Amino acid sequence: MYITSLSADGFRNLHGVELVPDAHCNIITGDNAQGKTNLLDAIWLMTGCRNFHGAKERHYLGFDADVFHCRMQFFDGRREQKISYSMERSQRRKRQITINGVNTEKTGGLFEVFQCVAFSPSDTELVNGMPERRRSFTDLCACQLHPAMMQAVNRANTLLLQRNAGIQNALRGKMRRQDVMLWDEQLAKTGALISCMRAQYIRSIAPLCRELYSVMTGGTEQLSIRYKSAVYGAEELPDQPTPTLVQQYADVLAEHLEEDMRLGYTAKGIQRDDILMLIDDNPVQVFGSQGQRKSTAIVLKLAQAHLCAQKTNSSPVVLLDDVMGELDERRQRLIYDMVSEMQVFITLCHASAFKPAHGGKVFRMQSGVLVENS
Repeated sequence: MYITSLSADGFRNLHGVELVPDAHCNIITGDNAQGKTNLLDAIWLMTGCRNFHGAKERHYLGFDADVFHCRMQFFDGRREQKISYSMERSQRRKRQITINGVNTEKTGGLFEVFQCVAFSPSDTELVNGMPERRRSFTDLCACQLHPAMMQAVNRANTLLLQRNAGIQNALRGKMRRQDVMLWDEQLAKTGALISCMRAQYIRSIAPLCRELYSVMTGGTEQLSIRYKSAVYGAEELPDQPTPTLVQQYADVLAEHLEEDMRLGYTAKGIQRDDILMLIDDNPVQVFGSQGQRKSTAIVLKLAQAHLCAQKTNSSPVVLLDDVMGELDERRQRLIYDMVSEMQVFITLCHASAFKPAHGGKVFRMQSGVLVENS
């Protein structure tokens, strides 16, 4: 999969950007706060996923823009496809999305047609941050391989919100306590499905992470990745849920109802899962150095890109935002070797900070305007 053209105007500080990228390596240079990251955000926008830097959709419009337009053409390995994404301030920031000229109201359609993997300095939060960050990352990666699972993830979130609202209503005397369990059957079915999905993804990615981390450290350290289920513990889960697993989930919800009533929310479930990362059997989050945590985060993203290409027979587009310049040459080379067969966009302050082995294109961004170096 690779982008053949991209245009962006009014998105953040981007003005009249017209990009015809190289099919392999594209380096975006420029001083800080000129729009390099915004260009990568415009590409990421086409995945339909939440901004990888955490920005909200209402912040996509530039300060002086009444409308933004982003249009992209890409080859998916079989045919060329087109995506357009726009938003007008006068329409209360209502977005308009088309895929191959057909309007769509939901971003899920984008997720199914365009795949992308993004690296940024904030990725260390996958290691340093709260479990929610690791759960979201795991769900995103697993759903890239099986897009239909995104519906299950969204449904689980909705059911959990409804059950928690039911608990609050029961505490206020607006419904009976036993009626809170009306959501348990569906929550158990969906929760068991997502638990199996997460377990399957971690099983798939763990050997890749171990191998990549060994290469990165010269074989001196070993990284292991494990799924920690709040419902099933260390139990080995199958790829698909069984009736026994669904019932086990429902039993956990029923057993903890009184505790949930005391707390005011659902305490047990997939919303408490975590991903454990260990170097030589020691938790990276607790004992890892800054370098080990950064290397672990890089390996997680590299494995994601590799597994996506392996499972879908279509390599994702790779975005490297302000990552290469702060790595030593060995880590730079490992990353680039892993994604060398993919289309890559790299942001740097200076092109000299990274030298790709096989050329490519170099662009310069200044005040939101992109120019290709001759």
